[in-house]
Amino acid sequence: MRIHRVRQGETLQQIAGDYVVSVRDIVRVNELSSHDVLVPGLNLLIPKGDPLAVQAYTIQPGDTFQSIGERFGLTANVLTTWTGYDPSESLPVGTRIYLPVRRPSKRTIEVNGYLLPTGTPSDARIFQTISDMTYFCSFSYQARADGTLEEPKDNVALAAAKRAGIRPLMTMTNFDGNQFNTTLAHTILANNSIRRKVIDQTIAVCTRKGFGGVNVDFEHMQPGDRPLYNQYLRELRDALHAQGLSVSIAMGPKTGDNPNQPWMGAFDYRTIGQEVDFLMLMTYEWGWVGGPPLAPRLLHDF
Repeated sequence: MRIHRVRQGETLQQIAGDYVVSVRDIVRVNELSSHDVLVPGLNLLIPKGDPLAVQAYTIQPGDTFQSIGERFGLTANVLTTWTGYDPSESLPVGTRIYLPVRRPSKRTIEVNGYLLPTGTPSDARIFQTISDMTYFCSFSYQARADGTLEEPKDNVALAAAKRAGIRPLMTMTNFDGNQFNTTLAHTILANNSIRRKVIDQTIAVCTRKGFGGVNVDFEHMQPGDRPLYNQYLRELRDALHAQGLSVSIAMGPKTGDNPNQPWMGAFDYRTIGQEVDFLMLMTYEWGWVGGPPLAPRLLHDF
């Protein structure tokens, strides 16, 4: 949403054309009673139109509002709005200005949702209110120390997701029924036979229930288990890919790599990025239900 201050002589048609939105949407958002009368100085809310990017441009000798507008396909009103210069002003050579550039198309995103299924009809009703979701993660298949999996009651939810064209993913955790268990994760990751059994059980469940892949959500692992976790993901990936299934993970957010950091240290971003098909970054871990409200932080590359 942007704000436009009406200038003398402007019409809604001109303003709508400048921002690539419809007159109807401007009238609706601003609750205007007339399409014809605009008072100079009036601030209008401009609803979202075509997606825009911003391009920097350095004013060259001989540049005018008209020549810049023609080069970038922008009206004088748009240039004034974005640069702050008036069409009657001369443009200072060497000054950097920022201009809107319309993207040719919108980006496609993938959307995931987690559900703790109850096995009741309410699970199916949830999917009746959801549209344009890519994945549904059934939470959760709890890995046990003997290599077996504790399954949720998700048959109703799975059937509803498939009817809605949503790809179901099996979420595997080191949750012991009360908490994410550090010792349980280590037991599974460090023992070859248990690790193999968990993978075999996972493949069997995916085949029996029709999952499209597995989402691993191991949390609160020992920082020293980082190489073991990497190895487990490689082995799981190879087994799943052989069946045409995807592997993804949920992992904690961090702005730098500190292998000794509690909770986050076990996640080797660089290696994991080569081992999984995609991931869910749990930015809400910067602030959680038991603490003060915090905004998610942006992730730095490293």
